[in-house]
Amino acid sequence: MKKSTLIIIIIIYIASIPIINLFGMNVKIYNEKINTAYIECLNETDENCTVTENNGKKTIKIKFTEAADPVNLTGTMLQLQWRVAPDNATVKDVEFNIRGNKDHIEMFKDAEGNETGLILFSGKAMVNIDIISTDGTKVLTSVLVWAY
Repeated sequence: MKKSTLIIIIIIYIASIPIINLFGMNVKIYNEKINTAYIECLNETDENCTVTENNGKKTIKIKFTEAADPVNLTGTMLQLQWRVAPDNATVKDVEFNIRGNKDHIEMFKDAEGNETGLILFSGKAMVNIDIISTDGTKVLTSVLVWAY
């Protein structure tokens, strides 16, 4: 290898160091899918319900007073509140799986037929409700709901 060729290669190498530092080597990933890591129930104790937590599982107790009216949205109802983490998850939609005696509860659905997490009670009931991610990971959290 000629001496002049070697000197040119060294000059280009040395000159590339500040150029790379100036412009950086940023990598952008487009259409990256960020999966759900966990789901947490955000319900807190208020004038309508009592929320307790034992070993990471929440229990929500609500006093049954009268049957819920899905048209006027009156009566004994409970709105589940949740957070899908991380906050930048690609899909934040959830679905609900109700286990237990479902005779006296109904999940309210919006105009498109999606369940909103609003539980309408027609009588006393105790059910486990799983809040499940719909991004394919099937991450879930369980909540015990008790209308007494």
